[in-house]
Amino acid sequence: LATLRGHAAEISDMAVNYENTLLAAGSCDKMIRVWCLQTCAPLAVLEGHSASITSLQFSPLCSGNKRFLSSTGADGTICFWQWDARTLKFGQRPSKFIERPRPGVQMICSSFSAGGMFLATGSTDHIIRVYYFGNGQPEKISELESHTITFLSINLCLCRFVSGSRDGTARIWQLQQQDWRSILLDMFIYGIPQDLTSSDKVTKLKVTMVAWDCNDNTVITAANNLTLKVWNSYTGNLIHVLMGHEDEVFVLEPHPFDSRVLFSAGHDGNAIVWDLARGVKIRSYFNMIEGQGHGAVFDCKCSPDGQHFACTDSHGHLLIFGFGSSSRYDKIADQMFFHTDYRPLIRDAHNFVLDEQTQQAPHLMPPPFLVDVDGNPHPPRYQRLVPGRENCREEQLIPQMGLTSSGKKRRQTVSLWSLSWHIFDIHIRQPEPHKYAGSVYNYSDYSSDYSDWTADAGINLEPPKKTSVKKKKKKNASSSEEDGEKKKDSKKERRKEKQDKDGALPKKKKIPELQNQGLTLEEWLPSAWITDTMPRRCPFTPQMGDEVYYFRQGHEAYVEMAKKNKIFSINPKKQPWHKLELREQELLKIVGIKYEVGLPTLCCLKLAFLDPDTGKLTGGSFSMKYHDMPDVIDFLVLRQQFDNARQRNWMIGDRFRAVIDDAWWFGTIESQEPYQAEYPDSLFQCYNVCWDNGDTEKMSPWDMEEIPNEAFPDELGLSVPLTEEEQKALLYKPLEGEWGSRTRDQECERIIRGIDQLCTLDVAAPFELPVDLQAYPAYCTVVAYVTDLSTIRQRLQNRFYRRMSSLMWEVRYIEHNAQTFNEPGAFIVKTAKFVSDLMLQFIKDQSCTDIIPLYNSMKKTAFSDSSDQPILRSMRSKPSSDPQSWKGRCRELLELIFQCEDSEPFRQPVDLEEYPDYLDIVDTPMDFGTVLNRLLEGEYDTPVDLCKDIRLIFSNSKAYTPSKKSRIYSMSLRLSALFEEHISSILTHFKAAQSLHSERFTRQRQHTERLTRQSVKRRRSSSPSSSASSKTAEPSSRVLRTQNSHSIGASRETESSAVPHTNEGGSRESRRKLRTPVKLTPGQ
Repeated sequence: LATLRGHAAEISDMAVNYENTLLAAGSCDKMIRVWCLQTCAPLAVLEGHSASITSLQFSPLCSGNKRFLSSTGADGTICFWQWDARTLKFGQRPSKFIERPRPGVQMICSSFSAGGMFLATGSTDHIIRVYYFGNGQPEKISELESHTITFLSINLCLCRFVSGSRDGTARIWQLQQQDWRSILLDMFIYGIPQDLTSSDKVTKLKVTMVAWDCNDNTVITAANNLTLKVWNSYTGNLIHVLMGHEDEVFVLEPHPFDSRVLFSAGHDGNAIVWDLARGVKIRSYFNMIEGQGHGAVFDCKCSPDGQHFACTDSHGHLLIFGFGSSSRYDKIADQMFFHTDYRPLIRDAHNFVLDEQTQQAPHLMPPPFLVDVDGNPHPPRYQRLVPGRENCREEQLIPQMGLTSSGKKRRQTVSLWSLSWHIFDIHIRQPEPHKYAGSVYNYSDYSSDYSDWTADAGINLEPPKKTSVKKKKKKNASSSEEDGEKKKDSKKERRKEKQDKDGALPKKKKIPELQNQGLTLEEWLPSAWITDTMPRRCPFTPQMGDEVYYFRQGHEAYVEMAKKNKIFSINPKKQPWHKLELREQELLKIVGIKYEVGLPTLCCLKLAFLDPDTGKLTGGSFSMKYHDMPDVIDFLVLRQQFDNARQRNWMIGDRFRAVIDDAWWFGTIESQEPYQAEYPDSLFQCYNVCWDNGDTEKMSPWDMEEIPNEAFPDELGLSVPLTEEEQKALLYKPLEGEWGSRTRDQECERIIRGIDQLCTLDVAAPFELPVDLQAYPAYCTVVAYVTDLSTIRQRLQNRFYRRMSSLMWEVRYIEHNAQTFNEPGAFIVKTAKFVSDLMLQFIKDQSCTDIIPLYNSMKKTAFSDSSDQPILRSMRSKPSSDPQSWKGRCRELLELIFQCEDSEPFRQPVDLEEYPDYLDIVDTPMDFGTVLNRLLEGEYDTPVDLCKDIRLIFSNSKAYTPSKKSRIYSMSLRLSALFEEHISSILTHFKAAQSLHSERFTRQRQHTERLTRQSVKRRRSSSPSSSASSKTAEPSSRVLRTQNSHSIGASRETESSAVPHTNEGGSRESRRKLRTPVKLTPGQ
């Protein structure tokens, strides 16, 4: 690892010479810098352009020691820099061609032929220029003008080259009889999907990238209709249309020697490996960054041996893919920076640089320290990896941190980029650059993130404690350098109370969209598989810390069934066996569990690999989603159950019994054969059995039990009920230490008594019983795993939990659910945290038998900031079913965007004096400041209207700054991904709230109509005489008023529960009325 310093602006292009000894970099500072790759010494600073460098190419042509480096610029010029391969000296006066027939023309791309004899360039004046090196010096031999719109990309091969354009065509050019002739590849003619052509997004078809395969037999084009097309390079016939990307593709990289393989990547964050011979995907990878959406992939290169390829993305990450194990990279840190990377530089007259502090050239400075993205030094074992520090003593590997005048440690400023190594079979966490400190992101094929529920890869299986709600303000004075942090107003401080310790805004739980309005809210409840309080052997219910055997065949069968029945959106290509080399059975440990609301509710597991011999984690892991599905066999089996089954030696003809629906059913083993021929050693469904009723089926050995002599049914083919003793015998037997120093029975009884004591306190009232869905109908559409103290107590009585960490995980979910359902800052969230922490502390202290003293000691600190108010006073928060709640969340999202550094150019309207041509390109200007003002003034009726304006900001930015290499373009992509990640939950929440509000209004209208009909009916049934009519009218009217007053009274009673009861000496009945509504508020 080395850092090459010197450029003063963004690097726009880089190139390595064919001897692999030099690196050249062009920048927006108009300069080209060349370094020696062996010594990292700067060799040349080349100045020949008056605008940004747009492309840089080393010529493969070898003519003695003479070599060429070509560069194109936004000033409309191309320069050829001659250098000596022996001395590595560059000439300072290039051969320069000014190709600018009119103002504003830019040279934007270039490509050498394989032998370096030809160079083709493209520019914004629609002309392709070809240069020839056969006479020793470059000379222009052709100008080709066939594309009608600005030229985009070019790739040259021997005496042929391919060009692509914004006019929706590509051309294959060939030199024939001293004339360049072309074959037209028209993107409009072939294979445009109807849903894309009719979409508003694709208004005009454009070619975004072109490439050859390694044998030059096919040409691949990418267009903005999100398709890739494979063409015969000799005839121009279309071979395949490749679909898989969801945004524009700007990266096409052929395999270096296998003409069938192509890598593609684009702004959708997908990197895909294609089989060009069959026209199908081989592998795909989605660059998901939690909390920020996806990272757009900007570039990709394949290694010469074809075993690895590397990508860079919009967030500054480097991704390396390859075959085999990641063990080579395990000894290095994920974030690698030197503490000297961003120290100030000084420049001499020739633009060579020196470090300002040491007055030395950067490559001659002492070995620096290796630090992370925040400037914190890595441990000594990593410091030894720095060249020059291999033999240093331990104390020399620990940097000395200076102190500022305020007593704080001074840290070096480090880059906003981070580095990640990614192999096909591993996941590596990474920090998000360019944002605010403390945001941690994860690359994953799944939307759910499991990091919040795991610690130290499963060593600590308790869900992490949330950070304290109130943050202490810093009292010490800061230096002028540290005063840059702006003071936040009280509203922002309240919002920050929900942030983590580093200041990252918490991610909102996504609310599923009510796709089928015919469903009732009760149907959103999790299935009995999740809510059952009785322990059962089948179906398997995962718990934290479970050691299980995973059977790939069963998981594949589940995925096929889910896909076939269209139960939920599932991508078979993103399943773990496509990322990892999974055997037919793997020993794993459940180190993360989350549940997702949906139809059905999904269980999201993170599974870590276990060494069968040592029982220790090996370091690898993968994630999966599933649910219990009828007619699909469990593919996760407890290790204890599997080991017991393996000890039995079943033979053909043996009788067995199995538990189905809480009853014993009997059968005979007929034969043994693998479930699938490709897994001959797998025990999954390996027995063909015949039930006593004549049915045949495949069975796994762990589902079969031996038959005691007295256990046969009275009649062949019937079942025998499962007794309570037999049920217990089949269940998991806790291992030593899983319940601390005591037995499970002792601990369960102790904790049950603690819960009983806790439920006598008012603080536990909101969490004592399940949430009343009649009062809070939206609860089940937001909270996936419902739980409460009574449910936990019942499960303890039934010995449901297999270990203490499983119990602690569920206790923490009380707090998790309160945070998910309620608005940030609601007092009930703080109360839920207190109850969860109190229970966890009680569970951990096995010597504690009375929870009341522990409650008294903990409540002083938990409620010290609001001790003058009753706990029940502020438990009511804004209902999540409020259709107007989206405005507050959108305001928070805009505040988050304003905090991002990337939003700076978009916070205010564009200065038309500085950019006078802006309105010529952009029809409707928009900025975040305008959006925020419109939101605060109530101009948006729905969040959809706000989305249109914000998306207009990003489309305007891309239209005015179309260069993919520009800083503004990258900032737009990052902000767009951030916005889309957060707005999706707001939109689905709004739609769900609208539906609930409409349903509630309909019920109220129907109720009013029913009362009216009843009143009219009573009037008609009265006497026809006027006197009788007058006599009966009054009671009828009174009946109607009684009904209304009862309704109003109920409403007032509900409202009164939101305020404290001032009459402390009042009746017990009045206090009960105050408590009863609040008891139903854990979901508020």
